[in-house]
Amino acid sequence: MRFLSFFLLVMILVACSKPDQQQQILVFGHAGMGLSMDNSIYHDNSLEAISLALHLPTSNGVEVDVRLSADGTLWLYHDEWLEAESNGVGCVSELSDEQLSKLTYRSNKKEKLAKLSDALALLQEDQVLFLDLKQVNSCRNERIDFEQLMESFESQIESHKNQVKIICSYEFWINQLANEYEVYYSTDDVIEGKEILQKHPKIKGLVVRNAAIASNDIAWIKQQGKSIFLYDIRSLKGIKKAFRKNPTGIFSDDLRNALTERNYAL
Repeated sequence: MRFLSFFLLVMILVACSKPDQQQQILVFGHAGMGLSMDNSIYHDNSLEAISLALHLPTSNGVEVDVRLSADGTLWLYHDEWLEAESNGVGCVSELSDEQLSKLTYRSNKKEKLAKLSDALALLQEDQVLFLDLKQVNSCRNERIDFEQLMESFESQIESHKNQVKIICSYEFWINQLANEYEVYYSTDDVIEGKEILQKHPKIKGLVVRNAAIASNDIAWIKQQGKSIFLYDIRSLKGIKKAFRKNPTGIFSDDLRNALTERNYAL
């Protein structure tokens, strides 16, 4: 009888500890309400999708993809080529702001392409916007001008600097970006990621695909005082798997289920 009582107590403690742990994990909408999700109401990276994601109770914010226009303005767009998802042709970096403002996504609701500044205006005080920096001009097969990028950051996100975190996959820009902003390195190679953390102590952590990293690697990263965010989480099964690894946060393509799963014990 005493053993049974002890066993039940242990089970209760374990059951109670899991929700508490999950409540500490930050949850963000991936590109708003999800990237290329058939059940999403709005197109990814649209203002409509971002607004909906930010207004879901307990949402910590969103991750979006940013590209530099020919005028030096940051616009939200994921793919390399405009014709992939919109009624435009070419690259964001080759078009002016006026040209981009006339484009819409090839979706049922025909959402307009949006500037980063419009998305920043939607943030609530306690929410964060992760910017996944797309640094290549695919039309010219070259990297965008870094000085122009920094000028754009300074002019467009300065007033929201404390609410913006930058994701960068180009090592040679890390230190310069990290002098001014909170920067995370994106990679699917965990060994490379660990090396980057040690080589560039200014960065705050890593962004890694959920399937590419194990819980012991996440624990090691957190032991170094760094943060780790997971993405490519498209199902309830994937959400649960990601939570069990105990990262700092996740970028979920199914934001409603992710928030529900994290907060079910509240």
